[in-house]
Amino acid sequence: MKRCPFADTVLYDDLLAASCLVEPCGSRVTCNPAPTDTDEDYLVEMPSGREDSVSRIVSLLAEAGFRWEGTEHYQMAANEFMSWRRDDINLIVTANSDFARRHRAATHVCKRLNLMVKDDRIALFQAVLYGDIAKQECAQPPSFDELLV
Repeated sequence: MKRCPFADTVLYDDLLAASCLVEPCGSRVTCNPAPTDTDEDYLVEMPSGREDSVSRIVSLLAEAGFRWEGTEHYQMAANEFMSWRRDDINLIVTANSDFARRHRAATHVCKRLNLMVKDDRIALFQAVLYGDIAKQECAQPPSFDELLV
């Protein structure tokens, strides 16, 4: 039996019963030390190729008190990515296995590099998920001496 990563064990069991993969992500996973004043983020990968899975998962999340966040573009492209929030829990929900794979890769790289600056993590995710080059200034890279520590 998998351990429930967030407090709502009923929702977690329902997501597993719907063949979803649920795994923690975000700065609480990628940063060391992990921040405690941020949302808890989870990647929820729905089974692909099943027309009923999106509406079923949307119903489960709404019934559990989660609210959809995002733009109309994401609402119309539900198989790419949706963000659902309840209190400090943020669920990144997708039925796109390529998106989920890229999200896991970006999470792994952020964790490996221990990117502590949020803008740097966002830039990395934008590059890996969408091929976007960061428009904003990056954090000052560490000096040579800092790298040797």
